[in-house]
Amino acid sequence: MLTALHLRDFAIAEDLELTFGPGLTVITGETGAGKSILIDALGLLLGGRASERVIRAGASRALLEARFDLAEDDEVAREAEARGFELDEGALLVRRSIGRGGARRAWINGSLATAADLRAVAGPLVDLSTQHQQNRLLDRRTHLELLDRMAGLLDDRATYRAAWQAWRDATAQRDALRERLQAQAERRDYLTFCLQEIDDAGPVAGETAALDAQARKLRAAEDLVRASMSAYGALAEEGGARDAMAPLARDLDRLAGEDAELAGLSERFDELLSLVDDLAADLERYGQRVDVDPAALAETEERLDLLIGLARKYGGDEDALLHRRASIAAELAREGDDSERLAELDAALPAMATQVTALAAGLSATRAAAAGTVSLGVEAVISQLGMDKARFIAEVAPTGEPGADGADRVAFLLASNPGEPPHPLTEVASGGELSRVLLGLKRACAEADPVATCVYDEVDAGLSGSTGLVLGRFLRELGARQQVLCISHLPQVAAAAHAHVHVSKEVRGDEDDARTVSNAAVLSAPGRADELARMLGGVDDPTALAHAQRLLSQQQA
Repeated sequence: MLTALHLRDFAIAEDLELTFGPGLTVITGETGAGKSILIDALGLLLGGRASERVIRAGASRALLEARFDLAEDDEVAREAEARGFELDEGALLVRRSIGRGGARRAWINGSLATAADLRAVAGPLVDLSTQHQQNRLLDRRTHLELLDRMAGLLDDRATYRAAWQAWRDATAQRDALRERLQAQAERRDYLTFCLQEIDDAGPVAGETAALDAQARKLRAAEDLVRASMSAYGALAEEGGARDAMAPLARDLDRLAGEDAELAGLSERFDELLSLVDDLAADLERYGQRVDVDPAALAETEERLDLLIGLARKYGGDEDALLHRRASIAAELAREGDDSERLAELDAALPAMATQVTALAAGLSATRAAAAGTVSLGVEAVISQLGMDKARFIAEVAPTGEPGADGADRVAFLLASNPGEPPHPLTEVASGGELSRVLLGLKRACAEADPVATCVYDEVDAGLSGSTGLVLGRFLRELGARQQVLCISHLPQVAAAAHAHVHVSKEVRGDEDDARTVSNAAVLSAPGRADELARMLGGVDDPTALAHAQRLLSQQQA
């Protein structure tokens, strides 16, 4: 049950705090006062998508808080603990901060949480019935989901869906294996040829790079010999650098004893002369070692062309070629495994199909029985709400073959007037009729799968007069089973509430710096009578006030 709600810098609420009790709490106020702010805030605290547009102008962030009291052995409590959130004597405190620039944070009982955590833990505590939900009734895809929820079939449907998915996956795997094996003879010939072609070449990791380097050296062999021997001659042959440097070295050595600095330079000159000798010897050996061999070049280039051609054919480079060789070998080895797996699937699929058919038949039978019960239940509610001649039908029709949700198609039909055939709800229902049908469906849901707190936003749209009286008593009766919060414009509904919250707005500041602020307060008994009088259209009117007091007495009885 929701026990407290605190909003700070949210929309036009500067600092708004409310406490809630059991039963029916009605929320009223002038249009634009901010009643929907409470619903929007609850939606965000239950894990709805946040936008910085909800932050009050001039504030850096909006802060939302809600406190829930959980019953013992509550599934929500188990879900919270499973996600690592500790409960404090059955209390669940949900907080959410929405900052500018994308800053979003959430907490459950003081521990950081994600929006998914909010949806999983707090989401099941509240059933929000808004104009959006009424519009969802116009989407036939939601009808089956609603019927299954009301029939208590969600677990059975999950069991069926798991079996159906397994059967579907196995069928798809069987079909894929059949296609693979049908084409395998031709494929095997092709793969065998590819494997043989690669193995005949016998590529080795790193061979292409080595061959490329070898080919470059062989192509440039004559130039390499010429350049190295020319450099050798410039250094070591008669009249070369060695001959020019030797007398200079002797002259420096002779004078080195005269000056310490020159001695150091002489020593470095000797080292340079030694390096020239070593370099000349290395160049000579290199020039003599380079092999000018056209036959070896042709052989190397032929091998290199072969490997490059195979690489381009099977992947683009040497690594891809070797990887392709391994994958071809592995695919050929799998052929026997595929045949065995196909035999296993062919043997298992009939039993899987039988199981799916049986589970689907069970769902269909339960849905058909539940559809009759739901139809009568909804008719009973809408009859009390001014649609006493209307017929509501939850139609369950076969689809012909099992799907993800079974073998049924569900559609809600409505015949508003006697003598008219029922038509899909999407084609004939007005806004007021949708509100009443939604109430009937919610009543059925509450009996099958009760939610701790049920919130209705303008569910009285299109209703008035005596129908409003009935709706008020209906919601009050519903409040005896679960906590009900209802935004209403009807005094008949407001008079039936166990508690009454009034939302108002005021403008603060002067003309140049005016700010609108939303306020909310739980009304006392006299305050309730005054608010009902306002809703009846008689501000400061004794007659309207007397009417409001009579209405309170009537609806509270």
